Amino acid sequence: MSKRIKNLVTKELEKRLHGTDSLVVVDYSGISANDANKLRGTLREKKVRLTVIPNSQGRRALKTVGINTGEKLLIGTNALVYGGESIVDLVKELIKSKKDIQKLTIKGSVVEGQLLDASATEALAKMPNKRELQGIISAQAMSPGRKLAGQLVGPGRNVAGLIKAIIEKHEKETPAAA
Repeated sequence: MSKRIKNLVTKELEKRLHGTDSLVVVDYSGISANDANKLRGTLREKKVRLTVIPNSQGRRALKTVGINTGEKLLIGTNALVYGGESIVDLVKELIKSKKDIQKLTIKGSVVEGQLLDASATEALAKMPNKRELQGIISAQAMSPGRKLAGQLVGPGRNVAGLIKAIIEKHEKETPAAA
């Protein structure tokens, strides 16, 4: 490949990776064309991109976009997987696809500048995603208010119940006027 072509490939990778702070590096060697197309289609539905990269251009592109730690994972045949709503959703989808495509190997990931090995990357799939975390946080934020409202309403309900019981008792003791 000529130097001009290599520079064009590097610029295209930089453009694709612009704004990305988290990605997963996978080894795609040995995957059949049908499985690769199936994987790309599945990832595309989740707005995730899989880009096969030459290592030298990949290293330069990652360095340019500020993901310096990712270049340590670029050994052998590699593809970068990035995009989607969150890195957790991305890893969950890769783990799901890995069950169908035995030869798909997760090498590691870069999450907001932190380099994670393969086991730590796969552990991300067990974490809640962005929407689940937002739900947990909002439930926890509303919980004290809900408890306080219950505490404020409780004594009033008790007093109302006691007054009602006294009224009912009083009505039973006094004969009805005819």
